[in-house]
Amino acid sequence: MKTLDVEMVLICAVTAVFEALGLVAGAAAFVGIRFQECDAAALTAICFGLGGLFWVVLLIFNSSKRSKRG
Repeated sequence: MKTLDVEMVLICAVTAVFEALGLVAGAAAFVGIRFQECDAAALTAICFGLGGLFWVVLLIFNSSKRSKRG
């Protein structure tokens, strides 16, 4: 049975978190929004939503690099 490596899943998760944080910070800097004035719950939800979306995309694109265990 082919499965994804645990290391690949974790690397995709870490990469997705950094991508989401960078995208939110870059968009806020571009628009001129200060983080002190933002709603913390909404900002957290946006980061987690983008992180989950990026994680799924990375897992789908890296699923061709499956390894055969057994």
